Amino acid sequence: MKYNGFYFWLFRGSMKKTLTEKYGKAYANEIMKKSKGVYRKLVEEADDIGDDNPMAYNELFALVFVSPYVASEKKIPPETVQELMRRALYHVKWYFGMTDLNTPKGKAANKKSITKYVKWYTPEREKQYPSSFKVDFAGQPHEGACYYRITRCPICAYTKRLGVEELMPLFCELDNVMITLQHGVLHREHTIAVDGDYCDYYITGDRER
Repeated sequence: MKYNGFYFWLFRGSMKKTLTEKYGKAYANEIMKKSKGVYRKLVEEADDIGDDNPMAYNELFALVFVSPYVASEKKIPPETVQELMRRALYHVKWYFGMTDLNTPKGKAANKKSITKYVKWYTPEREKQYPSSFKVDFAGQPHEGACYYRITRCPICAYTKRLGVEELMPLFCELDNVMITLQHGVLHREHTIAVDGDYCDYYITGDRER
């Protein structure tokens, strides 16, 4: 995967602050210094899913928080890694808050982002990038619902290959935080990280009945 350091740069401050609060400044400095190099290595050794892949940011984002876990040789507990990610989401809550899933405009924006990927991932690109995200809309509860399924997740596969798959269920739980910041509610029954065949995303506005 082509290296892009933007997400590490964006969240390094909030990660360092959290680690300092928990473990002290010296340890936080040490881990963050190591994490920068680890992050580059993790990205460059990940499967190529296409430089112009509309969903590549998901993996680049997740690997930011895998990097201090790997850099610490798993001495930082998974729950702390989850906290790093949760705080990072709140660090950019203004961005998520721009989408209001109670409104037609917000619902359209949510749908547009996923349909853009579905259109991008043509059969030709699937042959070229066979490990990329696989998305469908099977089981959509009703017409117009903010709904989709991920049936193949490169992040889940990569964390398993790295031997850090224990992080994935905690990362998946944070989808709820992200959608809450968009004034929505995630109604989920399955995740690939917890032995499901897919991750389902059925999203409603938080003011909907």
